[in-house]
Formats: sequence, structure tokens, C-alpha cells
Amino acid sequence: MLTLRKLLNSYIMINNSRWTILIVDDEECIHENLEITLRDIEHAGRGVCFLHAYSASQARQIIEQYPEIAVVILDVMMESDEAGLSFVRFLREETGNKNSRVLLYTGQPGIAPKREVSEEYVIDAYLDKNMSNNDDCYVAVRLALKSYEKLLELNASSKKDDVTLLAEIADIYAYILKDSEFSLEYERFSEMVNSILHLSQEILASYALEDLRDNLKLGTTKMQRLSREEYTTLVSIRHIKIILSHTSVQDYETDKEFIFNMIVREVQKFVDIKILPDTSRDSLESCLLCFTD
Repeated sequence: MLTLRKLLNSYIMINNSRWTILIVDDEECIHENLEITLRDIEHAGRGVCFLHAYSASQARQIIEQYPEIAVVILDVMMESDEAGLSFVRFLREETGNKNSRVLLYTGQPGIAPKREVSEEYVIDAYLDKNMSNNDDCYVAVRLALKSYEKLLELNASSKKDDVTLLAEIADIYAYILKDSEFSLEYERFSEMVNSILHLSQEILASYALEDLRDNLKLGTTKMQRLSREEYTTLVSIRHIKIILSHTSVQDYETDKEFIFNMIVREVQKFVDIKILPDTSRDSLESCLLCFTD
């Protein structure tokens, strides 16, 4: 049996061109069979590479060093009857790894009944070694890779915190206000309103994602970050979006002053959001001085 050092040395050759699959099983023949079954898998133009652990304790050491593993194929019963499920708890709770997908692969289904396991643990599939054919495993891994990729995309889209996103909204508002003659063409102005709306939705989506990650009631993070009035201010740009969608280019030219005044009123409320960076607030308040009596 290979030592952990030798197992990890093989990881030096792994790069972003391949998805990493960790196989955790105390039977070497299982490792060999799974690698033969899965070695030709491709997803999103990327192939796969493999890491091998022959015990749950060995798997813990690997996952701590390489949390970017996409899929874990895990035997339930190794050092003990609960070794596999204990590893899942470790993965999700102690390391906080919510991204790596887990496929349970066992020859003794009674040790971990499907219903109980699916209710208590975050896993993607339950494969019976005695009944599942190669196609079952192949399909399960493909679906798990797709799920992992989507999670990475979602995480990437939420990397900017709410304060940064609010600053970006403030920059767009400042750009509009600095055009005191409001010479922006209809299409350009519509693009800017759409950008503000998109950034507002991204802030709210990041709150929802945080609630899901932390097992909180949906809306908890939003309430911690924004008051009711601030939330209303953040989403009220939708009203201007709706007005624009029902305004022709000709009407826009006629109603420019009215629409511009709406933006000014939005900014006057926006600067009162408490978590808005001071530099953004100062910039907007400076712009607003031109529109006060």
C-alpha cells in the first residue's frame, strides 16, 4: 500500500486542466476498477485525475491540504463502520468544505441506510458496489462534476462583498450626476440603470447565499446588513427601469429632466445607506450640492 507522502507526490502534476477525484476505500482493487471506469471522463473540456486514500484518516490529511478536490468517492466502512460518514461530517463541518461533491460507495447498504444518510448528510449519490454497474458510477461522477462547477461559478460571482458592490453603484450614480445637462443617450442611460439594478441584485443574492451556507433562515443576513428603508432604497431603481422600458426614444428626449430628477432623488436616499463607504458617500454628496437650493 502506498504511503501518504507518495500519494501526495503525484498531486504535483495536477493542474487546472483536470478535475481532481479522490477515491477513499480500503480495497486496492476498488481504486483500480474506479480509475479504469472514470479515466476517460471529460466535463467542460477538462479531463480528470485521481488521488487515492486507503482510510478515512488518510483522506482527512489529503482534503486538508487539497480542498479543491471536485469529487470524493467514499466507502462507508473502513477503519470502522462509521469511518466514512465521520469523514463526511469532518469535510462539511470541521473544514467548512461545502463545494467538494461526495458519492457514497458501499458494499453493505445496511450499514448506512439510504433514507437516513440522505437526510443527515450532504451527498450527491449513493452507489451500491453490489448492484451499481460502471454506467451508474460514470453518470453519477459526471453529474457531480457539473454540480461542483456550478458551485464554483456561484462562489466566484459572490466574491465581491456588499460594500464593494455599493461603491460600484455609487460610481455609476456619480457619473450620471456629473452630466448636469443630462446629455446621455437613451441606450447609454438604460445600460447604466441596468447595471445599477444588476449590482443591487448581486448584493441581495450574496446575502441569500450566505444564509444557505450558514443554515440560516432566508433573509437573516439581509436584515443584519440593511434596514428596511435601506433595502427599499437599494431596490427602488427598478421603478426607473420599468419607466424606461415603457418609454420610447422620442419620449425620453422630452422627459429627460423628469427622469434625471428621479435619479437625483434616488441618490439622495442612497447616500444614507450606513454600510456605504465614506469615500463613495462624500463623492455623491459633493455631486448633490449642485442640485440643492
